[in-house]
Amino acid sequence: MAFKRLFIGTFVDNTLFKPYWDELQLEFNKVLKGKWTELENLHFTYKFLGNVNEEKIPEIKRYIYRSLKEIDSTIKIGGLGYFPLKGEPQVLFSKIHNSDKSIFSHFNNIENGLKKIGFKPESKKFFPHITLIRIKSLSSEFNEIFQEHKDLQFGLMKSFKINLIESTLTQNGPIYKIIE
Repeated sequence: MAFKRLFIGTFVDNTLFKPYWDELQLEFNKVLKGKWTELENLHFTYKFLGNVNEEKIPEIKRYIYRSLKEIDSTIKIGGLGYFPLKGEPQVLFSKIHNSDKSIFSHFNNIENGLKKIGFKPESKKFFPHITLIRIKSLSSEFNEIFQEHKDLQFGLMKSFKINLIESTLTQNGPIYKIIE
């Protein structure tokens, strides 16, 4: 039996980040250490499926096929945040704004479809975001740099695509491959 590590997500237009990426890293690297997401890997996740038997992939596609497509809906990428809100930040992210809420409709379709074939519903409320860096440590000056950049706007995407994605973990970071 072969398994694949899978998630359902949307890759974002990384050219929106390019004008800011080097300066953002330069500024935040003064106050934290961690692993930045590679520009080509910037995405947001609807659902992490984990290690899935390859034989189950056609069934997954069948139950979420209505969402595995290009969506004609604008998303605005901008504003920074971090998790967790209490305690020491572990993830710095960019927010996703979608005025027609179609992202949430597709999340619900995905959740409902996958529930029918045995995947557990998410326990946390869906909050679309793009992880910029996983933080390993930070200094007391983090909040000062965060406040300076918290309103940074990256731009708009006029449409987005939802994909079933394979994630292969390597020493140099994950390698993502779109399955559908």
